[in-house]
Amino acid sequence: MRIYLPLTAEDRAALESAARGLELAAERPAWGVSTEARADRPGQDEEDLEYDALQDAAHIAFSLGGGDSRALVIAADAPDEALAGAQENGGAFGVVTRRATQARIASFHVSELDAVAADQDDTDPALLWFDASEGADALAYLDGAGQD
Repeated sequence: MRIYLPLTAEDRAALESAARGLELAAERPAWGVSTEARADRPGQDEEDLEYDALQDAAHIAFSLGGGDSRALVIAADAPDEALAGAQENGGAFGVVTRRATQARIASFHVSELDAVAADQDDTDPALLWFDASEGADALAYLDGAGQD
């Protein structure tokens, strides 16, 4: 399943070392399109569902940082059997790892705006896309390098 993970300190260390995968601890919250989420939205396009899951993760990422920080979300693929629904804690797209598992990084998504500016905007946060090989670039953008 494709899952979306707000950046943690442990993830950051892996990205700084150019890791292509992440070790996910048991009970790690994530967001994704679970069977339950899909069943609750019959006929909704899969890409729209993925977008909604990504946006949920981005909002959580904003809440983990300060008002002047951007959000970084890692898109990764984890084994379906390693994940369980967690809608009571993570909303419609909340999932959690049942056990420690490996996830393969697919891409990175960094918000263009910081948390305060994104909160004042009435649209979904715009997220820049970085390839799985561009972890260092995503972190640099997150930290403010290369901006106007």
